[in-house]
Amino acid sequence: MNKFVALVLTALYLCGAALAQTPLFPTKPIRLVVAYPPGGSADVLSRAIAEGVSQRLGQRVVVENKPGANGNIAADLVAKSPADGYTLLMTAPGPVAVNASLYASLPFDPATAFAPVSLAGVAPLLLVVPANLPVRNLKELLDYLKVNPTKATFASQGNASSGHLAMELLKVRTGMQATHVPYKGSAPALNDLLAGHVTMMFDNTTSSLPLVRAGTLRAIAVAEEKRLIASPDIPTVAEQGLPGFVSTPWFGVVTTAGTPNAIVEKLSAAINETLRTPAAQVRFHEIGVELRPNSPQAFERYISAETVKWKEVVRLSGAKLD
Repeated sequence: MNKFVALVLTALYLCGAALAQTPLFPTKPIRLVVAYPPGGSADVLSRAIAEGVSQRLGQRVVVENKPGANGNIAADLVAKSPADGYTLLMTAPGPVAVNASLYASLPFDPATAFAPVSLAGVAPLLLVVPANLPVRNLKELLDYLKVNPTKATFASQGNASSGHLAMELLKVRTGMQATHVPYKGSAPALNDLLAGHVTMMFDNTTSSLPLVRAGTLRAIAVAEEKRLIASPDIPTVAEQGLPGFVSTPWFGVVTTAGTPNAIVEKLSAAINETLRTPAAQVRFHEIGVELRPNSPQAFERYISAETVKWKEVVRLSGAKLD
């Protein structure tokens, strides 16, 4: 009996020690820093996540937009925050997978500064042209640009934006020559595209798909592995002769490196539960965003693969930022 009692006491002690090492979280509001302006895909996703995580964890999640420097301002803030799970970053590929290849130096090291929490979703890019341009597919577009070299211009949402890098990848894969015309966001770029001042651009479905449906833009291709659920009539780039061509802006949540694993897993579970609800799936599919939450480990592997991919694209394109 004494031996049995000793075993029970030992087990209780070990359980108590394990519980003591598990942080009580959260006990105060959580800050979700968004690296991009209000109104875009990242912001809309962040607010949906904030609402769902607040309900699941019983603490307010406050969304704070900190745009600038291709996401580096927000990323630096989170990288230098306490490693306690109370400061999160909603990021696109730039700060965690691309900027290290574009900038001579960064105030943080993307490889070591963050703990991945979960991928949130992707906003596929559409290759779009004005509706009156006499092309209907990728081959016709490339042929048109060869015959009309002065029309070989493309807009983007800014230097090193997802649209810019996607077009650089297309240039690498096809040998196409085209002049980059950067803008400060999708809205002014789309305005000039509609006016015919530039010939083409890769843009997020959230802003370009409504214009395609309205008949003012023509969608040439989607830069995804498969066709859009929202618009299955638009072929992929890969289907049009460039197998493996994928250039998908994605959005995910990371926190400060060193945050206890138990906290990271708890945050990830709350985000996953939020984004996997039928209501969230329907809501985001309607605007062309596909939700793809995953585990911290899977998101870490995803970021690593994206880092390798875009490093090579940046090298081949020669794109650099100061």
